[in-house]
Amino acid sequence: MIKKVIISFVLVVLLIAGVGVFYFDSIVKNGIEVVGSRLLGTSVTVNSVSLSPLNGSGTIRGLSIENPQGFNSGYAIQLDELSVNLNASSVFSDVVEIESVRVVQPQITYETRITNDNIRALIANLSSDSTGETENGASVAQSEAGKRIIIRRLTLVDPQLNLVAAIVTAPIPLPDIELNDIGAEDDSTTVADALQLVMSTLSSTILSASLPNLEDLREGVQDRLQDGVEQVEDVVEELGGRLRSILN
Repeated sequence: MIKKVIISFVLVVLLIAGVGVFYFDSIVKNGIEVVGSRLLGTSVTVNSVSLSPLNGSGTIRGLSIENPQGFNSGYAIQLDELSVNLNASSVFSDVVEIESVRVVQPQITYETRITNDNIRALIANLSSDSTGETENGASVAQSEAGKRIIIRRLTLVDPQLNLVAAIVTAPIPLPDIELNDIGAEDDSTTVADALQLVMSTLSSTILSASLPNLEDLREGVQDRLQDGVEQVEDVVEELGGRLRSILN
């Protein structure tokens, strides 16, 4: 009898722990999607979150930031996996303490126009007063006023950048990006300000990168046009062959 009681107690504890982990992950996933989408003015989605409520270490998988309105590429930023280490107990406090965020090979689409680009458009959304509305009409800044963060270290390792300009696309090498002490013990920062710092640093890194020269871009356009001509010629030849077979 005592053995059955002990087994039942252990099962209940495991069940409660499992439910707690599920809701902990769901809270973090939902928070990233809802707050991120409202602040950036575009859709932010996450495939899954797996964080230990005991030590705060874990991963965030499949984080995607869609391009803002006016840009044609599907996504501005895609992160396959983020390694995160945070103070788990701080998730439910006014200041979330994040020890480290590490992203390997983030996929960045840099779509540039004559006077603007998609990364700076996202920064402009962050700077705007109209960052989104909650159901009761209050701004996100007001609804999230009590939530602040500290990020002790954030690193983007081997960023993968693809330049999109008119009909030209080209890969651009970027250096690793590292930011330390975003917010401090006595001066934490808002989610919006932290995002703005990260995006501004990314934008500066892109603008200072070695962009392809005009000759490379010209050759890229010529290659695309030539590929298009060859494809048209193949289609015409195939249609001509079918027509000849019908007439014969």
